[in-house]
Amino acid sequence: MTAAGRNAVLTSPTAAVAAGYPVSGRVARAPLLIVFFGGANLILIQWVLVREMTTLLLGTELVVLLVSASYFTGLSVGYTLSGRIWRSWLAPLAVLTLTLHLTLPIWFRLLVVALNAISAYWAAFLLLPLLAPFVVSAFYSVFLPLFADEGERSLARLYAVELLGTVAGVMVLVFLSSLGMQIVYAVYSAGLLLILLALRLRPNHVGLLGTLVAVWLLVLPDLNTWSNSLWYVEMQELPAGTKTLFSGYSPYQKVDVLESPDGGRYLYLDGLSHFSSPDGIRLNVVIGQVPSMLIHPKTALVIGAGVMQTEQLIADYANEVTTVEIDPVVAEVGRRYFQAFNKMDSLTNRQVIVDDAKHFVARSDQRYDLIVADTPALFSLQTATLYSAPFFQAAGDHLTPGGVLVANLTSPFVPDDLVSRRVAATLLAQFKEVMVVSPASVGWSFAYAADHLPFNRAKMEAALRASGEQQFTIFETPAVQAMVGDAQPITLDSLDLVLQTSAEWIGDRLSWR
Repeated sequence: MTAAGRNAVLTSPTAAVAAGYPVSGRVARAPLLIVFFGGANLILIQWVLVREMTTLLLGTELVVLLVSASYFTGLSVGYTLSGRIWRSWLAPLAVLTLTLHLTLPIWFRLLVVALNAISAYWAAFLLLPLLAPFVVSAFYSVFLPLFADEGERSLARLYAVELLGTVAGVMVLVFLSSLGMQIVYAVYSAGLLLILLALRLRPNHVGLLGTLVAVWLLVLPDLNTWSNSLWYVEMQELPAGTKTLFSGYSPYQKVDVLESPDGGRYLYLDGLSHFSSPDGIRLNVVIGQVPSMLIHPKTALVIGAGVMQTEQLIADYANEVTTVEIDPVVAEVGRRYFQAFNKMDSLTNRQVIVDDAKHFVARSDQRYDLIVADTPALFSLQTATLYSAPFFQAAGDHLTPGGVLVANLTSPFVPDDLVSRRVAATLLAQFKEVMVVSPASVGWSFAYAADHLPFNRAKMEAALRASGEQQFTIFETPAVQAMVGDAQPITLDSLDLVLQTSAEWIGDRLSWR
């Protein structure tokens, strides 16, 4: 039916009732309330969708783009379908939407686990982006064009109210998201229940639905941790019986802490492993303990928190260790769940600063004897900037004479690995000496850079053996230059490496069992 036809129907109360449309002055007030809470709920459900779906697809930059495109496609779907939706459909669709959204984290995880069980994990990259537009964002985007077409309010006014709702949703996330998914979902549910009242669903029906929602929110935390643990056991091959100690959304990512039956602990960010005991300990030894044994720094800076074990290993040799971490949730998780590894509750020569590393380095006048870039692999543009020439130069400017920068090459330093070669090329462009160590216990390589390294190959070998490393390869500066070859430094204008790495990562996952 055309917009004119719908307006004609509304001129007759009898015809409106017959068509399923609500009638009376209450209807005239309803559109503003509906679009306001629609705008707010769109933001709240996007917060859940982006973090869950990014994690389920093992988040890289291309995955984030895929998830965002899926969400915004849903908005277009809603706009397109608005002219074909009768008002009598809206209340049932709202109830269905509430059900799907409140259970979204659970059934999304179970769906991916089921696909993996039949060796079809690759299908998740197709199915989830196809489902998301219809089950997540399309419903709320129906209201504004529908009400505008029917002339109930001007497009400008409706759009302004929807924007106010969006701002309200953002404020809820700013002030309440730290309290967890349960609280955000409670606010979300209240908004949708008010929309149902505005759609003239009977108050007793809304009350019954509200009671069911309250019961669901009470059991949600247990179901959330259960399904989260199941997903990690099945997808990351963690030991049976592994349980979730913490699962939460930060402003930047989904943060998960798990514990295996033997007491091993794991940290995952957007589904990607950032620490696993005991294997992860060796990485921290090589980038933290080994250089500290060699130079005994008075001051040390670690960029990126993780479980903050690197800092504990440095603190045994340094006077003061500072950690800079952009994500407050990661910093708090490190304090609460990894004290056995970082000794945050007992060491007095450590501090943690929540700040963006680039901002911190730019405004700080402090110089350090040791700077460790304990940053994740180059799967996102934000992370890749911490491997760029401008950042390494800025970090180098904060080294004392004889100070050393340690960087994770994120992969093995071998001729056919472009990532490690380009990171090494970036270091060579900023420092006169670069030594690369490839310890067998870790599986990838690390670089030690300075204008004048205060140790040689023999001292490095001795430190590695003293720290427990038995097999390793050391590349001194000429060998590093030869291995780098024609690989180009990473600049802010050449972050295509991120998309390439992300595409390769997705390709590997598509062939995953």
